[in-house]
Amino acid sequence: MNEITSINSEHEIIAKIVAGEMALFEVLIRRYNALLYKIARSYDFDHEQSKDLLQETHIAAYQSLDKFEGRSSYKTWIAKIMVNKCLYKLSYGSNKYETSHFIVDEKAEPMFTSKKENTEKQVLNNELSHILEKSLERIPVHYRTVFLLREVEGLNVAETAEMLNLTAVNVKVRLNRAKNLLQRELEKYYSKAQLYDFNLIYCDSVVENVFAAIRKIQ
Repeated sequence: MNEITSINSEHEIIAKIVAGEMALFEVLIRRYNALLYKIARSYDFDHEQSKDLLQETHIAAYQSLDKFEGRSSYKTWIAKIMVNKCLYKLSYGSNKYETSHFIVDEKAEPMFTSKKENTEKQVLNNELSHILEKSLERIPVHYRTVFLLREVEGLNVAETAEMLNLTAVNVKVRLNRAKNLLQRELEKYYSKAQLYDFNLIYCDSVVENVFAAIRKIQ
């Protein structure tokens, strides 16, 4: 992967994929797996449903990649695809009346975690992340999603507004409301670390499944 990850420009990567270098699509899959997974989880989908949704999103993005005009970032573009899929599934899918249960493979190595991190700090971060995750599950979805995109993913107001089809004012109002609701759930400062961790083992399986589906539509 060293050769393909050395390409810095996302527009260059997309142009090469559209020109026939399908293998480069793995760069985009891995780059945005965590974001898409977190978006799906924020809409109350469980682990397996979230994996299915992000795979469907990557496939849909690949099929429409030649139509991507770059007027917004690829990150914003693919996130909007995921949001639309989540909303559609909530309205028409079998998940509508189901309760979500978060499943974590305790043996899997987290995707963004260094093995050199202090063990006690890691345990504390995991505990705080678990508390925050459970607290977020108790607030309404439309507040939770804005909080995740702004505070966890670090997106700006304009990006968040575009992804969720909201006005900038509504994004700010929902974020403030989300924070107020969370303050009622948390007694101390919350941790953003490793919220809804997406594990490396899951990332590998998503890449494999997406490429298998793409090959079928070639």
